[in-house]
Amino acid sequence: MPLFRRMQRLTQIYIDIHGLRPGTVGAYAFAFLCAAVATALGVAINPHIIGVPFVTFIPVVIITTLISGFGAGLFCTVVSTALASFFVLPPSWSFNVEDVMEISVFSVEALFYVIIIAGMRFTIERYRDLNQKLEQQGVALRDNEQRLRLALKAAQLGSWQYDPLRRVASGDTRFKEIFDVADHETAIDEIVKRVHPDDMGRVRVALDAALDPADPKPLAIVCRAQREDGGIRWMEVHGLAYFGGAEHGQRAARVIGTVADVTERRENAEKAHILTREINHRAKNMLSGVDAISHQIATGDPEHFAQRFSKRIQALAANQDLLIRNEWRGVEIEDLVRAQLAHFTDLMGSRIVVQGPKLLLRGAAAQAIGLALHELATNAGKYGALSTDMGRVDICWGSDGDTLTMGWTERDGPPVSVPERRGFGTIVMKAMTERSLDGQVQLNYAPSGLIWRLACPAANALSRNEVRAQIS
Repeated sequence: MPLFRRMQRLTQIYIDIHGLRPGTVGAYAFAFLCAAVATALGVAINPHIIGVPFVTFIPVVIITTLISGFGAGLFCTVVSTALASFFVLPPSWSFNVEDVMEISVFSVEALFYVIIIAGMRFTIERYRDLNQKLEQQGVALRDNEQRLRLALKAAQLGSWQYDPLRRVASGDTRFKEIFDVADHETAIDEIVKRVHPDDMGRVRVALDAALDPADPKPLAIVCRAQREDGGIRWMEVHGLAYFGGAEHGQRAARVIGTVADVTERRENAEKAHILTREINHRAKNMLSGVDAISHQIATGDPEHFAQRFSKRIQALAANQDLLIRNEWRGVEIEDLVRAQLAHFTDLMGSRIVVQGPKLLLRGAAAQAIGLALHELATNAGKYGALSTDMGRVDICWGSDGDTLTMGWTERDGPPVSVPERRGFGTIVMKAMTERSLDGQVQLNYAPSGLIWRLACPAANALSRNEVRAQIS
């Protein structure tokens, strides 16, 4: 520090004039001018001061060297020596060999000042260059640090470091938020305590492997952390150890790494896994339904197979569209009714009355009820209430918490009679629906119009959230 302070003081007297820098023409012209001025002053004061003929030359040599460096200072010394010999030393305008001693003393003294001042100037220049480089490196380091902080913030990463000797960990604000700590430094035991007990073993093994000087492994682990409020968060931790000491006596000096809260990512992955399994299960169910439809229709009139098969597949597709639109969470009963009666949209609210609470059907229930509604609508359009201009259909549903009920009632249509044979439509409306929902279906061919009634356990038909809401 004392040397640094001395250098700071020396830089205050450092003079840097662009046109008079060392090695330039201006520097040597300045040296010659200074020697000429010193000579003129020496001639002027020579009659009044005796014994110090070079009194005006030493200051200009010092000034020249200080401003223009070693070369200009040495040139000023040589010129001053020559000018003093001819114009200042008596007798003037002559070169007296007897004055060689005085000239030699002046030359040595001036050269000494030139060397000392030039060395000082060189040191100051090197110090200023080094200081400037350090400042530039400091600015670059601050810029890099700022960019790193912004990158970590953009990636929602926390940075941390662990001192194995002191067994303390520290980190930035994000690190503290994830681990739910407030102190700048926290004992590693306190951090480890926050790891979920089921993950504790994996964490210790990974940390020991990272600190092994013989074969260190990068720390990379995903584990759970318990927060003070009882919440569980998933963390992804990465780190790298730095070792110090001799080759055979190395030990970890520091571990530096990042930590990220990946709870949302884990939850999304789990949801995606569950959703994939659910899609696979429902796809199998739908294919089973398609297989049953094809077999039942094939036993009927082969000439109408393609048309009848296509319509039922379209009914299944309508159910799938609703499920996908709702991200497989379920289907609103009213949406299902309107989807299956889409070709009767102009009759909605007039001849087709739809009413019931807002209830969410499970996927399998939506498929079964959707097919039943498709068959009911098809029959109503061909033979029932919707085949005339006066017929009406009432569709209603409800739930008391334990049981889901749903009804289809036709009136003011053509007289109805019990069909002579049991076709696939009847199987879909009754047997398949009962089997899918573990419920009971009443199918009444009353003369006034077809009546269809469904009653099944709410737990089999409605989504879990819907059932819980009904119970509460």
